[in-house]
Amino acid sequence: MLIIDFSFLNFSSEKKITYPLWKRLWRIYRFLNRAKKKRKQEEKNRKKRKKEERNKEKNFRRKKLWRKIKVVAKSLFKRGKISSRAKAAIKEQRRLDEWQRRKKTRLYKAYFKGFFKKRTKHPRQVELKERKKKEKAFQKYRKKRLYRFVLKRNRIIIVNFLTGKGLPPRKKKGPSLWSQIFEKDQLTISTQSLLLFLMSYFFIEFFSNLSMATTSLLFDYKTVVYYYNIEFLVDYDAWYADSIKTIFATGPIVALLIAILSLIIYSIVYLETGILKTLLLWAILHGSNQLIGGILIGNLLGKGLGYVIMYMYYSDTGKLIMSLLIIMSSVVVGTISTKYWIMSANSYYNYSKPHNRPIFIISQVLIPYILGTVLIWLITQPEALYYDTLVNISMIFMILPPLILNKYYQEYYFEEGDIKIQLSYRIVIFAIVFITTYRILLDSGLRIG
Repeated sequence: MLIIDFSFLNFSSEKKITYPLWKRLWRIYRFLNRAKKKRKQEEKNRKKRKKEERNKEKNFRRKKLWRKIKVVAKSLFKRGKISSRAKAAIKEQRRLDEWQRRKKTRLYKAYFKGFFKKRTKHPRQVELKERKKKEKAFQKYRKKRLYRFVLKRNRIIIVNFLTGKGLPPRKKKGPSLWSQIFEKDQLTISTQSLLLFLMSYFFIEFFSNLSMATTSLLFDYKTVVYYYNIEFLVDYDAWYADSIKTIFATGPIVALLIAILSLIIYSIVYLETGILKTLLLWAILHGSNQLIGGILIGNLLGKGLGYVIMYMYYSDTGKLIMSLLIIMSSVVVGTISTKYWIMSANSYYNYSKPHNRPIFIISQVLIPYILGTVLIWLITQPEALYYDTLVNISMIFMILPPLILNKYYQEYYFEEGDIKIQLSYRIVIFAIVFITTYRILLDSGLRIG
């Protein structure tokens, strides 16, 4: 068996290289000499590049100057060529100039020709002028005939009077407006409208007070709802601006929402012949008046909605402007409701004409408003509030427009067939039961909170 000994190889030990002093100095000298030559060569290359750049720039300037001289020389001794694009632009400009010149010439010719040519009118314009001329002639002829008839009639009357035949007999007039109000049909219309007036008022009043009482729970106020008012069981010091504005504004806003809802429902069923449409109409007016009349009267008395206005810190001028705007809004609501009141006549008649419309509006609107306001004051006795009574009276701004404007609407024809004006006993019984229940149950109060 062959055994090789590798012990003579010692990889861990390294042989150190040593130089003598003169050799070290010689190596340093050679390194410095090479660095010096390198620096000299770099300096020489830099100067060479700089010189080449200067020569290049000089050649470029020389060539540039030479090109300028050539261009100037060519411009002096040789005419330059025009490109095809420039030629096309020049040609187009000449064409436009020529067109403008021809246009001006045609305009001048047309303008001067108009001085010597007879002006013609459009056939439709001539026809309209002839029609106006005929209408004017007809009106003139009609006036002459009317004057002749009046003169002839008065001459006959005067001759008959002078010859002893006396004056012509007077035509008999129909029954007066106020006597027609007490007829059976008109009393039936007024009674039913009056009951619906009262029901809509107490319904909106109850929900208005109930909403105020519910809102007061947000501020930990206890309340008692009565038939005439709402009583807050809190100390005077517990009130503050936010609670006053929130609570006293809730009731009128809820009443306005009920009025808007009634308006939407009425716009759907206004062609129906039911009598309950009148309940929706009175709900629209009562709900609107709770806000509009509440602002007007509250602004004057400082009660109800007047508390909200007080804590908004309006000036006297602002309150005056607000009152005028509120009156205008009330008149606008009444004006809009005029057509609705006229259309409610389809529950009693087959048609509605201007000559028989005032008696219907008086029976349907005016009389129920007057009697209803008085009855509300009597029902809420002995605790009737001056503020609520004035708010109800302020509805007169919504009642006057239907009374004044009803004659200016066109004729309306409703469903054909026999319609009898009869008193609905269901409405009478329900209204009496509803108002009596409302008065008795809320006499002791409904406590909330």
